[in-house]
Amino acid sequence: MKKINVLILIISIIMVSCSNDDQETAADVQVKTQNACTAENPLTLDWMQDLIGELNCGEYACKIAILKSEYNSETVFYIQMTDPVCFGFDEIDLYNCIGEKVKEFNLEESREFVNNPAHEPEEIFSCNG
Repeated sequence: MKKINVLILIISIIMVSCSNDDQETAADVQVKTQNACTAENPLTLDWMQDLIGELNCGEYACKIAILKSEYNSETVFYIQMTDPVCFGFDEIDLYNCIGEKVKEFNLEESREFVNNPAHEPEEIFSCNG
């Protein structure tokens, strides 16, 4: 009977120690490695490489960039044509630090966001121009 009690105790300890904490830790590590806000070089992240691919570098003469800014107290990234010679404007999509789309602006909202001095952007990558 004592052996059964000891065995039940050991199994209980093992089950408690194998909780979801290990899975959450692995997920947390993965998020941190894909986090452009904490990465040493955010441009090497998979989702950021996808964003760079959307720039179509070399296909146009106008400078286009990936910018980092703030939106609703959250760090965001977006693509924008930044060449003053090219007079154009596109709708902007905002991405959070792990590459999730957090906001899709229409053209008017995009202009308001870009022209708002509270959203001073930092250029982290550009091509063309």
